[in-house]
Amino acid sequence: MKHAFSVSGKQQGGFALVAAIFIIVVLALLGIMMVTIGGMQRATASAAVQGARAYHAARAGIEWGAFQALPPTSSCVASSNFTLSVPGLDGFNVTVQCTSTSHRERSPPDYNVYVITSTATSGNFGDANYVSRRIQVTVTSAPP
Repeated sequence: MKHAFSVSGKQQGGFALVAAIFIIVVLALLGIMMVTIGGMQRATASAAVQGARAYHAARAGIEWGAFQALPPTSSCVASSNFTLSVPGLDGFNVTVQCTSTSHRERSPPDYNVYVITSTATSGNFGDANYVSRRIQVTVTSAPP
C-alpha cells in the first residue's frame, strides 16, 4: 500500500529557514527604529539647549537696553545690533530696540516709560540649526 503523503524531515526543513529570515527582518526593523528615535532625541535635546542659549542672549540684550535707558545714562537707543562673544553665547546676534514715552502724574518731575525689545538669533533662517528668541520688557524711571 502506498501513502499519498510522505512525511520526511527533508520536506519540512525549509520552514525553519523562512521563520529565521522573518525574525531577522523584524529585529533589523526594530534596530533601525531605535537608532532613528535616538537620533531624534539627540536633535531635540540639542535644539532645547540652543533655545535656552538664545533666551539668555536675548536676556543679555534686555539688560544692556535697561542699563542704557535708566538713570544715570537715561538714553533710549532706538535700535542697536551687536554680536556676543562670551563663552556659551558666542555667535549670537542681538538686536535691541527701545521706545520711550514721557508721563506726568500730578506734579513734576516727568518720568519715562521704556519698552525694550531684544531679539537674539543664531544661524540662518531655514537652516536646521537656526534659533531665535525675542523678549520684551517695560521699565520706568518713575520714583518709587
